[in-house]
Amino acid sequence: MFNIMGWYASMLYYNMYNNNMFQRTNVTKLIHTNNMKMNNMKMNNLNMNEWLVGMTDSNGMFNIYINNNKIIFTYKISLMINNIQLLYKIKNYLKIGSINYTNNMVMYTINNNNDLLNIILPIFDKYKLLTSKRFNYLLFKKCLLINNNNNFNQLLKINLINNIINNNNNNNYNNNYISDSWYNIYKNYKNINMNNMKMMNNMLENNLLMINKIMTKSWLIGYMETKSSFKLIKKDNKIIHYFNINMMKLDYIVMYSIKLLLNININMNNYKLETFDNKSIEYIINYLKFNNHKSRLLGMKSYEYTIWKRSYYKYKNNNKKLLIIKMLLDKNI
Repeated sequence: MFNIMGWYASMLYYNMYNNNMFQRTNVTKLIHTNNMKMNNMKMNNLNMNEWLVGMTDSNGMFNIYINNNKIIFTYKISLMINNIQLLYKIKNYLKIGSINYTNNMVMYTINNNNDLLNIILPIFDKYKLLTSKRFNYLLFKKCLLINNNNNFNQLLKINLINNIINNNNNNNYNNNYISDSWYNIYKNYKNINMNNMKMMNNMLENNLLMINKIMTKSWLIGYMETKSSFKLIKKDNKIIHYFNINMMKLDYIVMYSIKLLLNININMNNYKLETFDNKSIEYIINYLKFNNHKSRLLGMKSYEYTIWKRSYYKYKNNNKKLLIIKMLLDKNI
């Protein structure tokens, strides 16, 4: 296997010939091993709360359901089944919630109101969501606090919460919403048109130090767990290393800030940030390093990234070997 990385390479090789790699027995072993490690580690400078907020900006949801005069609040992260170990790491870190399966998806859900009030809200109040999901979170929080108000009867709670939800749905306030996380940047630009990309670009390029404080490495790693791809692609009869990251149209300010932080010079296309430039690839690799020279991606993206990184340093320009590694990565992405 070219000795790319030992266990990781073996895992991908095994996956190529056995589609049942993630049977429950094997998953349980992975979960048990990783949970033991999580209990006593500080993640080597990875801030798990910031990471969780990044993961939520990427793949999390805050939902409110009203059924038979009962108000149900849920915080949920849904992933593909092959990333189940990542949800168990989150559950083990927070010590609350449940994990459920449906077809090829796995969901981590918290629907206990006390857990939401005492554990989830303090995290997301201190470490703000950077995307337009901040808008949904604030509505969720407002409704949850109404539901927790003992001075209101159930009917009043339902009416108040329904009014908030309906008002939001009718007015679509979040269409042009920018998280208040960015306030310290845009407060100094009174007349800026947030829909004017050139003006937005200039504003962000002039505030790179502030962006570094707002968009931490821990947040970005959490976001990249599900929204990024580390691939090998064929271009001009060569196999080259390629990176991309996706973003919602509403969150241009977030996407362009990622572009600046990762030093990607190629223009964004349809809200996809991508590069195959060697300098950019090396910059991304260095950015993701912590003090012990390891990345802190925690899920399946870690396996993908590690093979991608090591093959870059060991087999760059070796088309024959990179083609085989490309086949392995394509099988598991």
